[in-house]
Amino acid sequence: MRSIAAVVVAGGLRFSEIPPVPIREGEVLVKVLSAALTSLDVAAARGYVPHVYGKIAGSAGLVRVVELGYGVENLVVGESAVLSPRCFTELALYRNGVMAEQSSVHSKCLEPVPQSVDSLVGLQASLLAHVPSISTSLAGSSMLIAGCGYEAYVLAKLVKDELKTEALCVSELGLRRVAKLGIKAYLWEKAGGHYDSVYVASLDPYVNGVAVRRCRDTLYISPTVPEYLVPVGVGTRSIVALSQAKIDTSKALDLSRRLNREIETAYKVVDSLKAVAEQASYTNYVAYVRPSDTQNVSGLQRER
Repeated sequence: MRSIAAVVVAGGLRFSEIPPVPIREGEVLVKVLSAALTSLDVAAARGYVPHVYGKIAGSAGLVRVVELGYGVENLVVGESAVLSPRCFTELALYRNGVMAEQSSVHSKCLEPVPQSVDSLVGLQASLLAHVPSISTSLAGSSMLIAGCGYEAYVLAKLVKDELKTEALCVSELGLRRVAKLGIKAYLWEKAGGHYDSVYVASLDPYVNGVAVRRCRDTLYISPTVPEYLVPVGVGTRSIVALSQAKIDTSKALDLSRRLNREIETAYKVVDSLKAVAEQASYTNYVAYVRPSDTQNVSGLQRER
């Protein structure tokens, strides 16, 4: 069965019909219920970071298992699952993602969730699955967040009442968004002092370098940030790569429900892959929310 997908090409994404997706050992064929472009997906689409040309975009999302590849024992057909942060970099840069009707994903990248999970709640849980483990392990009394996107906004919202929290942004838009939480936000190198914890959620090596120099204890690296974009500071005592964080899907879902539909204030939510391919160059990243099967099929036929 051929599938419609948003494919990474030179300088952007292309709305494309692709041949049947092969299911390799350890992989599962999934029907995509919702998907998002993370900041790293967008950076790949724009050509800012090394990536595989012609791959399917989309590294976060909610899916349903359609078929199991050889050797898969941790999932069952018909089960719902979210894409795990442990695979965000791999799916954004090197392997096919889930910005498609169907895709094939390694079973290690999937975390089962109840079938009743709403598509936007599941999408949010995928993007934030690593966050509950952070909020319970933060050390010290102060934190600097490098980056002011959706993940940084949510993290700041969660910890600002427990820690002295400040943010380092690369744009006026991000600065204004985070500042609405009542925390101090800076542009580029203007952050002052030092912080017990630094959380890196930016893809700008310069901003990351500034933030790391302010760290006096624990450095946390977002799963959407390749580690080669984070220069290690001499004062950092420990480094926590959150692509290796323990995932608790029930806590991630609780967090997503508490946030309600806040994802819609940070992502441009659309209901067709054609719109994703056309609008992925926008500053606000794009969520693809799959409508009902009947609507989706008729819509895609009109768009071909």
